[in-house]
Amino acid sequence: MSVEQIQALADGLAARLGRAVLVDDRDLRLVAASEDFGDADPARVWSLLHRRTRPEDVRHEEIARLPGPGYVPENPALELWQRLCVPIRCRGLLLGFVWITDRFGDLTEEQVADSARTAAEIGVLLHGRLLAGGRDRARRHELVEQLLSQDAVTRSAARDEVVDRSLLDDDGLVAVLLIRHSPANDGLPHESPPAFLEDVERFFRDQSGVRTLTACWPRRATVIITTGRASQHGDWLGRSVRALLGELSKVGSWRIGAGGPVQGLTELSVAKRQAEIALSTVDDCGAACWAELSADALLAQFPHQVWADALLPEGAARLLADRAASTLLPTLGTFLDCAGDVRRTAAELRVHRTTLYHRLSWVEQISGLSLRDGRDRLLMHLMLRLHQVYGAPRRASLPTDAEELPRNPRRRAG
Repeated sequence: MSVEQIQALADGLAARLGRAVLVDDRDLRLVAASEDFGDADPARVWSLLHRRTRPEDVRHEEIARLPGPGYVPENPALELWQRLCVPIRCRGLLLGFVWITDRFGDLTEEQVADSARTAAEIGVLLHGRLLAGGRDRARRHELVEQLLSQDAVTRSAARDEVVDRSLLDDDGLVAVLLIRHSPANDGLPHESPPAFLEDVERFFRDQSGVRTLTACWPRRATVIITTGRASQHGDWLGRSVRALLGELSKVGSWRIGAGGPVQGLTELSVAKRQAEIALSTVDDCGAACWAELSADALLAQFPHQVWADALLPEGAARLLADRAASTLLPTLGTFLDCAGDVRRTAAELRVHRTTLYHRLSWVEQISGLSLRDGRDRLLMHLMLRLHQVYGAPRRASLPTDAEELPRNPRRRAG
């Protein structure tokens, strides 16, 4: 089945009726559209530009239950004229909708019947498209798994197939995205939304010079991305991942880890491992890219159990356990991330430098550590980053006499 056949049916019906005809799939994505006959309202123009129909324009939940042709009434607030809706069904499945502009309600019964017959013909084609798409999607899913297989022979055969079918490029940069649905209480069912795979694939479809291969499971997906443009990755990958997270967040809480870019499909296993590490740094909702992790890329590989059972030096443990930790730890973290630049730290925290000096002096007094000592700085920075990645260790609490340990008398840092 080709889209050209559906387009021909839509054009033929439009010519017989002298009306604009538009065909959507069941998720209101545009499949075909005829020329208009001076009857294109702003809502139709929007649909053509965005290649989809807004559910609120056409009362999607109501029309999905129509047994046959029915009308969507005029809605001046939405700049929508009255139109005939003919559900497209085949073998009991709702596959889409035919829209016919009928502003003044003067379509005859014969014309409505003609529209219903055309919708039935389109239904047969869409059903074939659904079956073919299902088979192709299943094969693409298998190819993703095979490309990331532990077996070298399986990986090699899969690489040959995706290159031969022009599904991915083998001579460019490669990235891997791991997408996971967060267990947050956001009202989503235990399986991902029906259009989840389509949303992910559509996001990358129009990216110039980019090819993707996606496999979806309930509540998770793996995306392999290739591009021949060496300059496109880096910032481009980070921006794309965050934009994708913004799209997916409209239907729930999601986490994304991005690995790469690496050179060629032979390095896919490296990109996947990088994506797994990046994903491990994300809590309930968010995105992380391996290329942007810096030191966290190494710290995230630190065995969690080792950190959970870690015996912290007394000064570090005392700082973690202090009642003022909620204020002091972010201040200390920003100061260390800014390489001890007081002016920059104060600007990022939006506090006066006097306030910053006071907090840093407080950190030194509580911990007994010196911010002028490189080893003490390293200890505090490692502790803070591991704390951020893994949470507090089980042994972060102090013995009962810890309150009596000497404090650092030095007052100034930086």
